Amino acid sequence: MSGVIATPELMVEAATDLAAIGQNLNAAHMTAAAPTVEMLPAAADEVSTSVADLLSRYGQEYQELAQQAAAFHEQFVQQLTASADAYARAEAANAASLRPFDAQYVVDQVTGSVLGWLDFFFPQLNLRGVSFETMLYGLLFWAFIVGAVAFFILFVPGFFTDFFLPSLF
Repeated sequence: MSGVIATPELMVEAATDLAAIGQNLNAAHMTAAAPTVEMLPAAADEVSTSVADLLSRYGQEYQELAQQAAAFHEQFVQQLTASADAYARAEAANAASLRPFDAQYVVDQVTGSVLGWLDFFFPQLNLRGVSFETMLYGLLFWAFIVGAVAFFILFVPGFFTDFFLPSLF
């Protein structure tokens, strides 16, 4: 498997340089167009006129080929620029999908899932916008209350029969 390394910044720089080269070539072709396309005969004889016509046709063919080369060059620069943009977008997408592990992000996702589930089944609790810390403190508070009641029921003699049962009835 061959490896390809593409640096979008270098590709854009190369496209810019190639565009400048293309502009310089086009300027040179335009400068050379008039003297090469319309050759004047060196003398008034048939040979000079024929040679001038022949060289003028070669000049016209050259200008046509130069136009085709300039169009190809322009397409190449456009493709190189588009490829650099595509590589940059792909790199950005890959970087976004490979973001480093963030514990707070995981906590926020889990909290959002739990709060969304609780809000779905118990909308009267109005849990929208509750932070993780608030939810954690509330859970710890209720765990402490339940634990304290369980402790008194299990380990304090007579608490369940003398205090808890009569308060229920």
